[in-house]
Amino acid sequence: MNDFHEAVLSIEVESSLAKVYKKAIEAENSPYRENCNGNHAHVQVENDDYRTGMNTLVISLLSHTLPNLQETIEWYERMGAKVIRTNYKGEN
Repeated sequence: MNDFHEAVLSIEVESSLAKVYKKAIEAENSPYRENCNGNHAHVQVENDDYRTGMNTLVISLLSHTLPNLQETIEWYERMGAKVIRTNYKGEN
């Protein structure tokens, strides 16, 4: 959709905490928050690896405001996330 900037990231977390991370990330990027950052997030829990005890979280982010989205992406990268894909309005 041409009205949103988009990003998809992935990060590994302990399986026992995957659902908590999902809930926290989605709440942190909720438009219903008092101090909304302008981003919307959906988190999918994937790849439950019983050998390592880790899950992969796939974080999809949307925002009308590119600087807010880029700041969020940079923060997640510092926390160990990998950028899978970005699609910024006007980017070819």
